[in-house]
Amino acid sequence: MPSPDWASTASAFFAGLSALVAAAAIYFSWRIQSSQEILNQAVLSLERAYTALTNDGTETKPPAADRLNWLTAARHIERYKKLKAKLAFDTHRTVCEEHEEYWRHKVYVCLDAPHQLSLAYYKEKLHPERRAEIEPRSALVIHDFAKWPEGREDPIDRVDIKTIMERNEILKGNHGLKQYLETLPGYHG
Repeated sequence: MPSPDWASTASAFFAGLSALVAAAAIYFSWRIQSSQEILNQAVLSLERAYTALTNDGTETKPPAADRLNWLTAARHIERYKKLKAKLAFDTHRTVCEEHEEYWRHKVYVCLDAPHQLSLAYYKEKLHPERRAEIEPRSALVIHDFAKWPEGREDPIDRVDIKTIMERNEILKGNHGLKQYLETLPGYHG
């Protein structure tokens, strides 16, 4: 029969191990919840950036040359970047990047890219009661956000064209697409 000292040591060990497992479960649950809250706020920051730039989504191509709108949008984008960097899980980062791509496209279209905005757009004083020139850093932040990030892989580049073409389902009854693809090298059926 084991000695009482061994039994109490084993009991203490398992109690400590149980406490450690419980603490780990609480910590990881808290970390997941915290990352989810950060993700939610990051997405909200992107929505708010677009809303600010476009006066609640009512203006497009290009948005009003309103200094405050551009500053507010740029601030939300910068906060978004900080929040994104704090995400703790790959799943949250992936979801965040999907939202980012959606809002990047919206901002890109809003700026009427790739057309260039004129000097007058950035400097014109539209509101005499305040300085209306677009703040240069805000313009840089917003235009930078609207561009495809350098080094990011484009998912379209991974499309297996050969497999899609071999299935040949997409071209059935789609004569215009079939004729278009036949004009391009590498897309012949």
